[in-house]
Amino acid sequence: MTTIQLGKSNSGIWFDEKHFTTDKRPWFGELPQLPAGDFSFAVVGDRCGLATPGVFEKALGLLTDLKPSFILSVGDLIEGYWRDPANVHEEWDEIDAKIAATGVPFFQVVGNHDYGNPMMAEVWRARKGFEYYAFRLNDVLYLVVNTENPPHEFPDVLLDTIKQATELFKQNPDTPLEQLFSGMAAMTPEEAAALSKLDIGIGEEQMAFFQEVLENNRDVKHTFVTMHKPGWKSDNADFAELERMLEDRSHTIFAGHFHSLEYTNKPEASKQYIQLGRTGGLTHGSTQSDENLILWVTMRDGVPSYRVIRLDGVDEIENYEPHKHEATNHSQ
Repeated sequence: MTTIQLGKSNSGIWFDEKHFTTDKRPWFGELPQLPAGDFSFAVVGDRCGLATPGVFEKALGLLTDLKPSFILSVGDLIEGYWRDPANVHEEWDEIDAKIAATGVPFFQVVGNHDYGNPMMAEVWRARKGFEYYAFRLNDVLYLVVNTENPPHEFPDVLLDTIKQATELFKQNPDTPLEQLFSGMAAMTPEEAAALSKLDIGIGEEQMAFFQEVLENNRDVKHTFVTMHKPGWKSDNADFAELERMLEDRSHTIFAGHFHSLEYTNKPEASKQYIQLGRTGGLTHGSTQSDENLILWVTMRDGVPSYRVIRLDGVDEIENYEPHKHEATNHSQ
């Protein structure tokens, strides 16, 4: 396996030696300096594809007030799938400004919408430096994995369908799904199937990096792995090897991609799989697990507990005006 020399940022975040020359980072803010003990962080789901206006912004506003120690994203922050880098930069400029304005440390992971072709991968590197990294907060370790290595490119007919759906949704978020994706009628069955196929890629370089990080942090009480696509639903050999590296550790794997919250607990193996629901992206279903949400994680003595914050239940106080009541006699 490839030999990796670990680099470390001023805030204690690890990356590999090939990234030493860039000052760009795929996160905002710095890791907090916390006394040993308990802390909380938040995990947000997919903002895209087909972002419902205002939902992700609502989540950021709420988290600005709640002030977790940091926020993790499971990717797909932009619509992506562009052919012109100017469009990619424009999308990143918009969402990066909103994230930075929260003042809360925010850690990004590569999603397929963020990194959908080699040009978009180059834009990511130009803006954010690198695609995978790790960090530790007290006795908890975090691995941030790129499952889009290399980017999985769609054929032009698929890209045209995605862009058509995006534009129709922006004009009217209530547009029926069959109208949004009417372009699929022109696809072959193989092209249509490519939309839902779970292709993930990790690669030898990342595997060597994460192995080195795990070897150097054997003393942690819990390990979190964040990735965009749920590797446990694939037959990817690198993901299987990553699980082997983790098998003697208490750990949780976060992913997104399918816009629906799923929790799998395997206490006999001291591991949990959590597929995040959406935080703005288009629903893939109609059940409670498909609602817009934030996951709140509290660490107590190295043991995580989870609470689901449903964004539809969060409201502004200005929406609660006084009612007008008729005078009544309460003396009886």
